[in-house]
Amino acid sequence: MIQNFDYTMGGQLVQLCASIGQEPPNRVIISLADSAKTLVVFDASGVIGTLKAELEDPEQLIADAIRKAKDDGLIERAIATGAIQEARL
Repeated sequence: MIQNFDYTMGGQLVQLCASIGQEPPNRVIISLADSAKTLVVFDASGVIGTLKAELEDPEQLIADAIRKAKDDGLIERAIATGAIQEARL
């Protein structure tokens, strides 16, 4: 499942996409839509995180990851530094 979304950074609109990783399936990856360059990787590790990833609706899991990436400034940090940002769901 892939969800496209827009993000405003420095007054410019950036098109991004979020998807659930194939292996393992308890990851959400946020990338630039035009190049598929990975910016943020969310990992649902541990027992509770793994259960949440397996039981939660995929659309909600992606929506939660997008919100967290925006709230925590992970997208801006990834673009500014060029380094993939990693966080827990």
